[in-house]
Amino acid sequence: MKEFDEILLLKKIQGLADESEEKLIERWLSESEENMRTYTMMKSLWYALRVKGYSEDEALREPIADINARIDRLEAGRRRISKMRWLKIAAVFALLFGIGVVVMEVARFSKGPEMVLVENGINQGIKYIELPDGTKAWLNLGAKLSYPERFDAQERKVEIEGEVFLAVAKIKAKRFLAETPAFTVEVTGTSFNVNTNASGKVEVVLIEGAVNLLDDSGRKAGSLIPGQMAKAWPEGDRIEISQVNIGIYTAWKEGLVMLEDAGLNEIVKKIEEVYGVEIVIDSLKARKDDTRYNFVFKKSQRFDTVFEMLQFVAPSREMHVKEKSGK
Repeated sequence: MKEFDEILLLKKIQGLADESEEKLIERWLSESEENMRTYTMMKSLWYALRVKGYSEDEALREPIADINARIDRLEAGRRRISKMRWLKIAAVFALLFGIGVVVMEVARFSKGPEMVLVENGINQGIKYIELPDGTKAWLNLGAKLSYPERFDAQERKVEIEGEVFLAVAKIKAKRFLAETPAFTVEVTGTSFNVNTNASGKVEVVLIEGAVNLLDDSGRKAGSLIPGQMAKAWPEGDRIEISQVNIGIYTAWKEGLVMLEDAGLNEIVKKIEEVYGVEIVIDSLKARKDDTRYNFVFKKSQRFDTVFEMLQFVAPSREMHVKEKSGK
C-alpha cells in the first residue's frame, strides 16, 4: 500500500473495512509515523465534522491556513477524490481536536445514547423487561417506560408513563432516577411501584429500601420508607405521604386488581379502565352512598363475569354497559 488510499482509510474510520483491508491498512500504518499521523488526522476530522456550532475565529485563521497547506501537500501527486474536499472545510476542527477541545465538544453536541421506548398495550398481559444495569421492570396495561440503551457513568435515568413496578439493581456509585410528571424518584437500590394516570396524578409506593422525591430543580421535596405512598399532581405544590397496604398496589404484577375500602364509583372506574368499557349507573337510582367495599378480580377473567360480581356487590343499583364512544 505505497499510495495513500483515502477511500480505504475512510472505510476503516467508519468501521466498514473487511478483514483483508484491515490487514493492508495495519501494514501501511506501521511503515512510518507520517502514515500514522495522516490516519489520525483523518480520523479526528471525520469525528469532528459531526460536531455543530463552530465558526472560524479571527485568531484561528493562520493555523487553519497552515493545516490546509499540509492537506494540499498530502494531496499532491495522488489520486484526488471528492471526499478529500471536506478536509479543507473542516480544518478548524482539526486544530481544535489537536488541543483537546473537540473531544469535549463532541460529547456536548453529539447525540447521546439512543433511547429505548417500551410500551405495553391495553389488551396484553403484564410485560416484564430487564434494563441494561440489571434493574427489573414490570409494565402494567397501557404503561410506557423510556430509558437509554446504555446508562452513563454518573446516573441511571428512566421516564415512566402509566403503572410500572421497578426492582432497582443496587449500584451505590450510580444513582437511579425515575422521572414522572409530578416529581423525580431518586434511589440507589430498592423496589417501588409508580403509577401515573391521564389526569396527571402520580402515586409512588415504596416496597423496600428508601427513596428521595425531587422537585423540578432537583431539590429534595420528601422521602419514603417501606409501606408509604407519595401522591402528587404536576401543578401541585406539595406531596401527600401516607401509610398504605402495599399488597393493594403490587397485586397487578400477578394479574390481580385489588380494591380495599373502595366506593362503588371507584370500583366502576377501575373496571372501565381494565376492560375499556363504560358502565352507566341509572340516574333514577342515583343517591348518596357511603358504602365501602373490598373488591378483587383477575384481569384474565371475562368482563361478563366481573360485571356480574359488581352487580352482586351492589344489587340495589341499576347498571348497564355501553361502548366507550357513547353509542
